[in-house]
Amino acid sequence: MQLPEHIFQQARTAHARIVLPEGHDVRVIKAAAEATEHNLAQITVLGNPDQVQETATRHGLTLDRVTVINPATSPSCNQYAELLVMNRAKAQLSLNKALQQVHQPIIHANCMVANGDADGCVAGATISTADVIRHAIRIVGQDPEYSLVSSFFLMLFKTAGPGIQGPVLFADCGFVIDPDAKELATIAAATARNAEILLNTPPIVAMLSFSTLGSARHRLVTKVRAATKLLNQQHPNLTVRGEIQFDAAILPEVFESKAGQTGEFTPPNVFIFPNLDAGNIAYKLAERTAGATAIGPILQGINKPINDLSRGCTAEDIVQNIAVTACQTQLGHKSALPKNLSASE
Repeated sequence: MQLPEHIFQQARTAHARIVLPEGHDVRVIKAAAEATEHNLAQITVLGNPDQVQETATRHGLTLDRVTVINPATSPSCNQYAELLVMNRAKAQLSLNKALQQVHQPIIHANCMVANGDADGCVAGATISTADVIRHAIRIVGQDPEYSLVSSFFLMLFKTAGPGIQGPVLFADCGFVIDPDAKELATIAAATARNAEILLNTPPIVAMLSFSTLGSARHRLVTKVRAATKLLNQQHPNLTVRGEIQFDAAILPEVFESKAGQTGEFTPPNVFIFPNLDAGNIAYKLAERTAGATAIGPILQGINKPINDLSRGCTAEDIVQNIAVTACQTQLGHKSALPKNLSASE
């Protein structure tokens, strides 16, 4: 299922520079050609230029506006090695060792982003998620406004149903296993910022639980209630509902019955699950039984957009991830939601 057109349009206006480190993979080359053809981003592919071009020619692809850089011979290697040495000062990384490391495409790509030579990176077609995230945190670094790296899925449903009127965000479904209250609030705040950009509408957050506004008592409910309170304190202008059960979150009649509140009701577009069990099950359930398309996991909490791919991804999956990543480069420029929620507070 295609992304909403407004996301593609927003990607075009971002003019983002996105680096793809897996130039040896034909899916990546196809995605680079398509993304460039549709002006979604300025694409740089890492790999041997002759081999990349040979693959493109064999598949009838045009890479005229795609930059191809060989990370083993790039003139930026020395500069990036020095960057690594500074970033890994505690590990006492030597310059010679750093020079060897920057020849690795995934490390080179992260150095490009950290150094301002690219705005974002999309990787994971052949690289493990652990490697994508580890290098992103070590080289690009965590966003100082957030206390942890988390993720979300952009969920696209084939048809609008009760309470689901368009694309929505599910978090965290792929990274943080059992967040405490402060971490859960941080995940919610970060996801709301992404929703503001990607959904082109004000975020409405549902803090999900098996309890609705005190209908059950349990330490797990207490966690979600505390996260909701913290989120409301830090972001008083953000619409937050919780703790709340899923049916009460999306259906006005159930909300009125369980919450005892009446009036105008707009369904949430951001759903925050209490732990990875719930989130992971929910997005896969939506995929397999409701025919939803889940784009992600999209990472958040990193200084600049670094996003992961499934190793079973298609070229179209990569194109869509490029578009989302390009939109994320605008988070610091367009968001009206303050980035002031820290687990240290």
